[in-house]
Amino acid sequence: MTLEQRVEPLEFTVGFPKENGVRISFGENLRMSSTQRIGSNVSVKIGKENVATIHYSEDLAPDFTLEGYNQRAKEYAQNVVVKIIEAARIQTAKYFECVVNVT
Repeated sequence: MTLEQRVEPLEFTVGFPKENGVRISFGENLRMSSTQRIGSNVSVKIGKENVATIHYSEDLAPDFTLEGYNQRAKEYAQNVVVKIIEAARIQTAKYFECVVNVT
């Protein structure tokens, strides 16, 4: 059995977006504007087990599409997982470097 056959792929499931508050910004001459925000959770699964839940939110734009939202939310969650894996790899390398130097 190869490594690819033993390692189950990550599955990302984007929840349906809901209202997630309002972003208030100030422009020239302290002109205030507000933008509706939407968001949802992205479930990260290995097989049937949910291993992480990552929250994603964005401004609600006039050209909003559910397909585009799902794609951006999935890409965001994938990038978060990559950063977590990279941080774990670095910490593991530092740990083993200390263990080797001590012994």
